[in-house]
Amino acid sequence: MPDKFHSQDFSPLPTTAPLLPRMRDSNLPGVDAFLSAFLRGENPHWPQSGVDEFAATFLVRGKYHGVLPLIHDRLQRVPDSARGWPQPVVLACREIAIEQAMWELRHQDLLRHVLVQLTMIDVRPVLFKGTALAYCLYPVGALRPRGDADLIIAPDMLTQVSAVLEAIGFRHVSGVVGEFNGYEADFEYQEAGGTTHLLDVHWRINNSELLSKLFSYHELLQRAQPIPALGPDALAAGAVDALLIACMHRATHKQNPYYVDGIAYYSGDRLIWLYDIHLLLGSLLPAQYDEFVSLAVAKGLRTVCLEGIECARACFHTPVPANVTEALAASTTREPIWRYLNGGQFLQMWMDFRAYGSVANQVRYLKILCLPPARYMRLKYPEAQLEWLPWLYLRRAVGGLMKRIRWAPR
Repeated sequence: MPDKFHSQDFSPLPTTAPLLPRMRDSNLPGVDAFLSAFLRGENPHWPQSGVDEFAATFLVRGKYHGVLPLIHDRLQRVPDSARGWPQPVVLACREIAIEQAMWELRHQDLLRHVLVQLTMIDVRPVLFKGTALAYCLYPVGALRPRGDADLIIAPDMLTQVSAVLEAIGFRHVSGVVGEFNGYEADFEYQEAGGTTHLLDVHWRINNSELLSKLFSYHELLQRAQPIPALGPDALAAGAVDALLIACMHRATHKQNPYYVDGIAYYSGDRLIWLYDIHLLLGSLLPAQYDEFVSLAVAKGLRTVCLEGIECARACFHTPVPANVTEALAASTTREPIWRYLNGGQFLQMWMDFRAYGSVANQVRYLKILCLPPARYMRLKYPEAQLEWLPWLYLRRAVGGLMKRIRWAPR
């Protein structure tokens, strides 16, 4: 079965220092605080001692946090803010920003082409998460690095969408259609020069059975907003939905790893995710704040949203109306969604199992979990022959168990 929260940063940012194989907020004292202060408009002083170590960690943490293009942008607009910075650090930020901008131009062109082709078959996808935020919140899309483009479509349109993407040149790399097989499929486009573009096509908002029911395609479509930069028919999740999803997405990675250059990090507090929340909060009108609170309460995301807002405020001093935080903090009861997102792998599996509802659904789910369809196994093990299917099932079971033991939060 597909991993629920397997995120990967494929944006072309070069590694500038060695990382540990598994990291949980590994940080030289003061680096993250320095990044946060700089991004909120302050000019913190570069330390006078341990300069080389601080510089190396600055670039590693900046890349992990996804904020080096933002750092470079501010350095260009406020040149004096780089006073005292080592020149290699300034040049590294510049190189990363240029590479990201070049990737963005090609990615934007590809996305526009995809959306035009989908419009021709009467499919109206709604973009959400990183790509939608890049073009709705940021002055330039390249300031918001991300690993893929997420879009959601009507559940009955996946076959047609898959055919269009494959005709364009995308390759279906993971995710299959079928009951309880998950609710998203990944498509990869490889440029002649080797650059990769990933498209994550959802027919539900998340692979988790519990979380997948929080937002439907038609609900997001009803409140969607246009993205002129991606074409006349391009749509993104509306600001209120985007804020709810951003808070939820941040929380999913507290117990599930986020990968950068193949390195697993456990944290919901990547600065770029919190900066998204900061910008989204600043974009809301008074009536939208009311709608946000109502939906957060109705969907059981009140505590999750309050956490996301407080973390963004701690980093970026985000102004938020007092009545909003008061309403979100009105109850001390932790909702099931909060318990799920803060629980371990086995608690999440149990709560997803319960979310299937009827005993019949739960039995079908267990059957597919243990013996997924052959088409899923072909995608997971493309090098293997179909005659090896029994051994592949055993390999998958052992591998899944070892991965959960290895990555279990400590």
